[in-house]
Amino acid sequence: MKIQKYHLWLGFFFFIFGITFAMIIWTIKSAVNTPVYEDKSFSTNYQDVDENYNSMVMANIKFNSKYDAIFEINGVKRGFELNDLRYGQRSLDKKSKNQNLLNEGDNSFKISILDKKTNKAINDVKVELQITRPIVDSEDILLKTLEGSFTIPKSGKWNIIAKVTIGDDIGYLYIKTMTKEK
Repeated sequence: MKIQKYHLWLGFFFFIFGITFAMIIWTIKSAVNTPVYEDKSFSTNYQDVDENYNSMVMANIKFNSKYDAIFEINGVKRGFELNDLRYGQRSLDKKSKNQNLLNEGDNSFKISILDKKTNKAINDVKVELQITRPIVDSEDILLKTLEGSFTIPKSGKWNIIAKVTIGDDIGYLYIKTMTKEK
């Protein structure tokens, strides 16, 4: 019995179909086995941040008009700003002034808030400070004080996210940074 030309084409079709089907199954299996981490920036989910971004920016402008808020980390002072939110991790090297703010190991921070009218320090605030890695939430550090220290377990990229509430006023801070190179 001789192999006819259409048998070769039929075999080729089944071979291509089998590889394509195997790749579809592999893609689905890989997607199901990949862990998913929910972003909890500003103590809420990313959908709320995305939906309320404009109101957060307006609240931050209002907060900064009433208070002088300074975030000091390892001796470097920054105001309450959201500028790094618009940058991707890869563009930070060129555009962000917040590079290499963290040390692998021990770090210290302090949040100082002064009322612009009275020029007095305000200590009666609700603070939610989160130090987190961009992709994984297993190493998140949550702090609820105006001053303290924390330990960064490994080098790499980190986000510093803060939400400070004084009465009805809310101030936000979002810094994308990385650990200093040794």
